[in-house]
Amino acid sequence: RLREEEDRVERYLNTNTRKALVSKCEAVLIREHSELMWESFQNLLDYDKDEDLQRMYALLARIPRASSRSARISKLVGEDGSGADTLDPKAYVDALLEVHQKNSETVTRSFRGEAACREFVNRNAATGTSTTKSPELLAKHADALLRKTNKMAEEEDLEGALNKVMVLFKYIDDKDVFQTVSSTASRPQTAEASMISKLKEACGFEYTNKLQRMFTVQGADAAEPDDMDITFSIMVLGTNFWPLNPPANDFVIPADILPTYERFQKYYQQKHSGRKLTWLWNYSKNELRTNYLNQKYILMTSSWQMAVLLQYNNNDTLSLDELVSATAISKDILKQVLAVLVKAKILINEEAEQYDLNPSMSLDTWLRQVANRLPGFKSKKIRINLNTPIKAEQKAETTDVLKIVDEDRKYVIQATIVRIMKARKTMKNQQLIQEVISQITQRFTPKIADIKKAIDHLLEKEYIERVEGTRDTFAYVA
Repeated sequence: RLREEEDRVERYLNTNTRKALVSKCEAVLIREHSELMWESFQNLLDYDKDEDLQRMYALLARIPRASSRSARISKLVGEDGSGADTLDPKAYVDALLEVHQKNSETVTRSFRGEAACREFVNRNAATGTSTTKSPELLAKHADALLRKTNKMAEEEDLEGALNKVMVLFKYIDDKDVFQTVSSTASRPQTAEASMISKLKEACGFEYTNKLQRMFTVQGADAAEPDDMDITFSIMVLGTNFWPLNPPANDFVIPADILPTYERFQKYYQQKHSGRKLTWLWNYSKNELRTNYLNQKYILMTSSWQMAVLLQYNNNDTLSLDELVSATAISKDILKQVLAVLVKAKILINEEAEQYDLNPSMSLDTWLRQVANRLPGFKSKKIRINLNTPIKAEQKAETTDVLKIVDEDRKYVIQATIVRIMKARKTMKNQQLIQEVISQITQRFTPKIADIKKAIDHLLEKEYIERVEGTRDTFAYVA
């Protein structure tokens, strides 16, 4: 019908009236019936009516509401992913991939490849309005894959899993959050090289330069003294490349590892005079061997768990306050550490804020266990992993990452403004803002308020100045 009206214009009317008449026909024939078409959209999608979807899209594409159309298509395509209500990284990523796989072919065939998944990947029922949660969870999932590389049956399995991560990565708006979260973890370098290569292909050399330098530094500084009989491995990481924060609370180094700690400190200071070592106990891992049970077990623990368990070499029972005093771990974190040990039945918590070793070697405790039919510690596994994440530390780590992201964004925006002004010499305010947005969008979506703050900061620092006689024109200060 629309083509018929266009033909009538060509044959009988002045060609100058064509645009107005076609617009009027579109309003009467399409816009006034668009809600009815949207109501039937979900049914067409559910029953894979591709030809009908193509016709519907061809009609609605003529209406000047592209952004609204895209948002609604994104919403409808994403509705089947409402099961992604858990924020477990693997479950979340699997849910997004399922939605993408199910609908990407339909989008390509029926909607001419419109990027309908972008809105859903960045903002959905699981993440709410936050645009940083998706890249954070995707980075954590990638980190888990890279850590499990030695458990993969074949190298192709890892490559396939990483390729699926990259499918979602291309839709992520805040790619700098993914980069920062990725940079807070240490992983096998062979697996890391593969991931860096994929990121470089997607975002260019500048995006991966920091990650590349991090793992170059890791390889160079993973030093141990050759003449020492030590039972630990250590990595010395440069603070310029590794955004890792030391624990906020004090930590009393257990007497069992204090000699090793002091010997390495002395060795490193002799080898690198003037450098200061900051020990990241909150990122350290330990293995403890049990000697108090008939069956010997190896307990894989965090530093906090190690500090707690080593106190039981000299004590059968300890109160919460005694453990706080002995380890200097904050009470909030220590309660979570003890909860994990009690759940694993390494410790027993029969009385409020009192923790006994299970089983303790004292006669009184043994008799109490027999009387109350309490089971002693027993496991089918010889190596027992107790090192599960602590909520308080996870929340603090997420907050720290977002602070790092915000600080980095300030510098990126400032550097971009200076680079643009150095090339253009003079530029109007609105043009400068648009140019900054276009150059940075590949990494993250900058807020106009942040760009204006950066401009004001550079004016104060005299990197740029206002052109005399104008209010909205800036000039570069050589």
